[in-house]
Amino acid sequence: MISVKSCKKHTIRFVSPITWTKDEYLTQFAEEANAEIDQIGENALKELDEAGARIVDRIESRMQAFEESVELNKVEIEESEKKVVDFKGQIEKERNEGLFFKNLGENAPVDKAKAREETERIEQVTKTSAGSVIIQNIYLGLIGLVVIGIADASTSSTSDWRKV
Repeated sequence: MISVKSCKKHTIRFVSPITWTKDEYLTQFAEEANAEIDQIGENALKELDEAGARIVDRIESRMQAFEESVELNKVEIEESEKKVVDFKGQIEKERNEGLFFKNLGENAPVDKAKAREETERIEQVTKTSAGSVIIQNIYLGLIGLVVIGIADASTSSTSDWRKV
């Protein structure tokens, strides 16, 4: 075991200068590779930032164009609504022209309580103008006689309508 250890020591002493130069070369190569990778990463980040800025600029310009078109559309809609209101007013005016009562197109809201009172008053006037209950009963009796006569004539066997 001692001999193996001593061989290793001698080998390490012999190999170490060669290994150190290779190690220095590999270390330098790794540092250069890391520097290149860092440079590539920085360039990629710069390009990404520039591309992001271009995309944001495009989005902002499109958004501004969209907002302008929305404003134009709002203005057009308002103008159209104004034209519609003017047109309706003109139609109402023309409809009322030549009419004796110009407010026929306008109906005032109806008060239901007043309408009921008016209906009851009309019913009372109708009852008093139709006469008394006795006259109404006489009219009902006469109407009944006419109905009975028509029913009797239609059920009788004679087909001579001149007698009716």
